Amino acid sequence: MRLLLINPNTSVHITERLAASARLMLPVGATLTALTATEGPRAVRSPAEVRGAAERVVAMAREHGSQHDAVVVAISLDCGLAQARALCAPRPVIGMTEAACLLACLCGPRFGVLTLGRDMASLYHDHVSQLGLGQRLVGVATPEAPAAFDAPVATVSPQLLDLLTEAARPLLQNGADAIVLAGAVLCGYAPALQQRLGKPVLDGVACAVQLACARLEMAWLNSAAAVE
Repeated sequence: MRLLLINPNTSVHITERLAASARLMLPVGATLTALTATEGPRAVRSPAEVRGAAERVVAMAREHGSQHDAVVVAISLDCGLAQARALCAPRPVIGMTEAACLLACLCGPRFGVLTLGRDMASLYHDHVSQLGLGQRLVGVATPEAPAAFDAPVATVSPQLLDLLTEAARPLLQNGADAIVLAGAVLCGYAPALQQRLGKPVLDGVACAVQLACARLEMAWLNSAAAVE
């Protein structure tokens, strides 16, 4: 399996954080290519930047997708997902937040989304609705933590973990059965946060790799059955 991970912003350290989550889920023998955009913002934080990110996702998928078996769109609003999916078919193209929301639905009837930055809340509400899961969304928690965007790759900040814990608790009180971590900079926080909350916490990239592997396995099984 050759997996392509696309980060449409220009922060190499964020790509490395995304890749670290992806590698934990890769099967033995699989390879990962993690791409960082060469132009654009360090982080996508506005509707205008979302549109630009979608264009970069499609361009990177067009250039590199054919050399891989599956693609993960590694931006939490899944920018450009539908276009990249059509472009790369029949290869699976999985969005990180799409994957986490779908797997969250296996944990119970309702889930919450946890991200950073109040300006992003409406974008995530809209995105979950576009996925067809709006009625299962309890809410979107958006604490402010600008320092997280410059954090070292391998670290889990105790201060940010405290902030995420407090922000997630109202979602659970309102009926969330699981928490979706939406944001590349939050990759790696799921295990510690899940331990604190006692509920499933889903890392988008980890979920996307799992679904990509499942799609490829399904395709292989279908091909083998057709030969028989």
